[in-house]
Amino acid sequence: MSSSLYKGVLVVGKFLEDLHRYEYDIAPETPVQRLLFPEDKPKLRKTSIDQIDYIPDYVLEQLFTHINDLPKEITPIVWVAFKTGLRVSDVLGLTSGCLVKLNGKYSIVTDIEKTYVQGHRIPIDEKLADILAVLIQHSKEKSNQDNNPEGLIFVRYRGARKGRPFSQHWLLRQLNELAMKKNITDENGNVFHFKTHQFRHTYAVKMLNGGADILTVQELLAHASPEMTLRYAKLLDDTKRKAFETVINQGVFSFDLNGDVQEIKVGEDIPAEILNALWQDHKLNAMDNPYGTCHARLKGECPHMEAPPCLTCNGGSPCKDLAIGFSELDVQKYELHIKTTSKAIEAAKQHGREDMAEKNEKNLLRFQGILTNLQEGNIIFGRQDRIKRKVSAGNG
Repeated sequence: MSSSLYKGVLVVGKFLEDLHRYEYDIAPETPVQRLLFPEDKPKLRKTSIDQIDYIPDYVLEQLFTHINDLPKEITPIVWVAFKTGLRVSDVLGLTSGCLVKLNGKYSIVTDIEKTYVQGHRIPIDEKLADILAVLIQHSKEKSNQDNNPEGLIFVRYRGARKGRPFSQHWLLRQLNELAMKKNITDENGNVFHFKTHQFRHTYAVKMLNGGADILTVQELLAHASPEMTLRYAKLLDDTKRKAFETVINQGVFSFDLNGDVQEIKVGEDIPAEILNALWQDHKLNAMDNPYGTCHARLKGECPHMEAPPCLTCNGGSPCKDLAIGFSELDVQKYELHIKTTSKAIEAAKQHGREDMAEKNEKNLLRFQGILTNLQEGNIIFGRQDRIKRKVSAGNG
């Protein structure tokens, strides 16, 4: 109700402003600012994390079972929305130039209206690329400057909407009529009610559930800030717990004394309560690093946290035998170092460990300095004397 009231107050305010602006006779003499005050607008309740409206797998299975019963124009729209996370308005705005192939991989490239992102690129699979290729070819064959001046691929070629994309309301009506006809229900047996934005939410949930990091999902969704993406991540806490338990049930892997991986069966080598403790420790205490997830760092027990050996063993300088920049992967390595160290600093501060945060901040500066040098095309080599000797020998 508060949302409707809020919108109603905004509409009234806009109406009164227009009366003043265009000097209508019925315009009130009192300025609008003195008629409507900020406190007149009801405060909107924030949506609960649990209320992010995505489509559960239980419903998706039913939808895709009956997807060919939708009008043929709608089926590809559903696939594009589901596989890209684009807003339906942006899907309907795709043009014949949206499909791009680079290094043998396909992407959709389009402008995002809501966040003003130009040339937004989303990777897609070959099946979706094939669908788009057919739509693009069809659009090119049927289009001209009169019926499709913008080169849209989801367009009306005649009628009142000639040259304009399909209506979102029409799309939504067809989806919900399908749900009624084919009895597409939620797990409680209620007919599922589709909304256009659900496909975008579903894409985000599936990406995060599949292991994609927050920044990647933020970029794929073209979110202006990470706040919305973080809401999806919080929603998945229970899902992560279930996934964790599934992995545990498949067999936990540990390291034996020789450093080889050995399998540990649940209930045989580890009591069940230890597994629960492991989850809590992993969730609350563990911290990422480039080699895995460290359970010692937050407790301050890692002797190498403050000074990574390869970068400090030579009297605080990098090892004489360390060369950085010869491998094309070195830039990615130090980008990863920076990302994991930044997360470590954040986690340490959240747990009140300013001492650990300070140590990690020193490392962060070290990693950032190295990355800057690499990005400038420089090479860092501990044994400069070797290079000098080789140069001298070459000159001789």
